[in-house]
Amino acid sequence: MTRENPSKSQRVQDYLRANPQARNRDVVEALSEYGVTAADVSNAKAHLKKKFTRRRSRAAAVVAAVAAAPNAETLDDVAMNQISMTELDAAIEYVQIVGGIARAQQLLAIIQQIQQL
Repeated sequence: MTRENPSKSQRVQDYLRANPQARNRDVVEALSEYGVTAADVSNAKAHLKKKFTRRRSRAAAVVAAVAAAPNAETLDDVAMNQISMTELDAAIEYVQIVGGIARAQQLLAIIQQIQQL
């Protein structure tokens, strides 16, 4: 469900995605009819940067967790070296759903214990 009139923040973010090299002054001039200020542009840029950094750090954490898997010797070496993007995306989604890497590791440890019974 989309809004007819997007917020100033959304307008700024859309403009920055379309024009990534735009300066704050350029964005303010382009969106002045919507009442956008330099502060709005700065806040939107910070928000976009924060969102991008968060995504990259989550992906790196999942890759590190997979690389440090405790039962790597039980897996076929070829299969271990061929991790697809689909698997990585699923792992990232799993970590987000359960609330973090620490929680995901706890749940996987419980599953391992159950499988050993």
